Amino acid sequence: MKYLIIGIVLSITGVLLSFGFWELSKAYLVTGAIGLFFMAMSVLMSGSIPGPHRMRAGLEAPDSPDERLKRKRTSIGSVLIGLPNIMTALLLYLFLTK
Repeated sequence: MKYLIIGIVLSITGVLLSFGFWELSKAYLVTGAIGLFFMAMSVLMSGSIPGPHRMRAGLEAPDSPDERLKRKRTSIGSVLIGLPNIMTALLLYLFLTK
């Protein structure tokens, strides 16, 4: 629940910052970028896309259960932070581009 609240606060902050610095018509770009950043962090933290250092070194050893649980929590938290931002960006895009 706290991750959703963080995501909502970030989306509101993104809208307010874009309203302060640019026009309100650019608000969907700011919130969308924040959402995409956290979605990308979720993909990287989940381990579904290995980093270049792991590919080159051949470090494909299985993780410990604690490490796997930590990565899963971090990945889910990142998705929950990014989801309100993506939804806000889609709504702003739909209402502001007409």
